[in-house]
Amino acid sequence: MVTPHPALRATTRRSPSPRARGEGARRADEGPLRQAGFTLLETVVAMTVFGVFLVILFTLTSEMRGYEKRLPINMHKHPQVISVLARMRRDVQDSTGDYKNTYKDYVSSDKVLIFETLVNGGTQTVIWDFRTPGEARRHSYNVGLADEWVGRGLPAQFTIDAEQTGPSAKWAARITAKDEQGRIAIDTILQPRATE
Repeated sequence: MVTPHPALRATTRRSPSPRARGEGARRADEGPLRQAGFTLLETVVAMTVFGVFLVILFTLTSEMRGYEKRLPINMHKHPQVISVLARMRRDVQDSTGDYKNTYKDYVSSDKVLIFETLVNGGTQTVIWDFRTPGEARRHSYNVGLADEWVGRGLPAQFTIDAEQTGPSAKWAARITAKDEQGRIAIDTILQPRATE
């Protein structure tokens, strides 16, 4: 075998590897080499958080469906129902708590409510009439002046009842409404304000 000349040997010598030179070499305190991607733990945590959001969403939608079945009138589709209830609430809250059996041609029944309310230091007689299907009529009489307000397009049949909520309490108005299938859509009690 032929040995190369020592001067030649130096020029043909291989350069050391990058690891031997310290380039790219890992230190002992750096830990294992990490590749791109997610660990199993990160994936499980992300799926758990996503699952919690799904459970919350499912719970809320099932509660909403339960309310829809229990209260079938969608108040957002029928704002006139909200208007009638708001106006009646104001009248009952301002009432003296005295409900009348008759006034002019009106007779109190489950479709007609007659009572007095306080206005500007005086009183006025207010009549709520639900006898016409799909309509709510409010008549008010104050010192001979008559005023009428009509709410149309109501999707329910209203009934009104005056009831006493306690032994010394004023009479309250209980309003119930049923939809076309006979399911209860509204059931609320309106109480007069406490006055001295």
